[in-house]
Amino acid sequence: MAVAAGTTSTTESPNPLTAGLERQPVAPTSLVIFGATGDLARRKLLPAIYNLAHEGALPGRFHLVGVSRKEKEHEEYRSECEEAIRRFSRRKPDEDVLKALLGNVKYIPGTFDDESVYSQLGTVLDGFEQKAGEPLNRAFYLSTAPSFFPVIIGRLGESQLATHKGGEVRVIIEKPFGTTLEEARELNRCVLSIFDESQVFRIDHYLGK
Repeated sequence: MAVAAGTTSTTESPNPLTAGLERQPVAPTSLVIFGATGDLARRKLLPAIYNLAHEGALPGRFHLVGVSRKEKEHEEYRSECEEAIRRFSRRKPDEDVLKALLGNVKYIPGTFDDESVYSQLGTVLDGFEQKAGEPLNRAFYLSTAPSFFPVIIGRLGESQLATHKGGEVRVIIEKPFGTTLEEARELNRCVLSIFDESQVFRIDHYLGK
């Protein structure tokens, strides 16, 4: 996909949060969303990804992979992504940007403890890189129930997806990072047994309550 230049209309108001900031180039990246058919992904993540593409904030080479338990084909998931973006995006989608963003979206069905899911995921990610002719950074976004966080982290480690020669790997953990201090510490021990601290992003929107 090539949407890095953006297609923002001249009638749109500029984003005040980016005023005076220099936008740095973003390396080619594959983003994997675990829990890709859930409410958080539909209402928040997919529209946000589209708006980044619209503003030219995604890399020129960007791939999206959804992983969830529901059985469906790649094309069906692409259609669901499009519907979610059209419904929940804060701006009306530009057809060219939307087409470029979703043109090569992939979907992998299966339970999060299934080894074959991660084998398929590795094959899909490797395929993107073979086509690109270069390594791509990889980001794994855990948009699932908190009980699945240790399961997914463990499987990523066992399947050798926590590191990647020639590219950087990040894991993003969304929603409650434990409901008690001890739970948070235990989850942190699990995460850091697989990933380096520099690879981990924690997003806990309950902290503000």
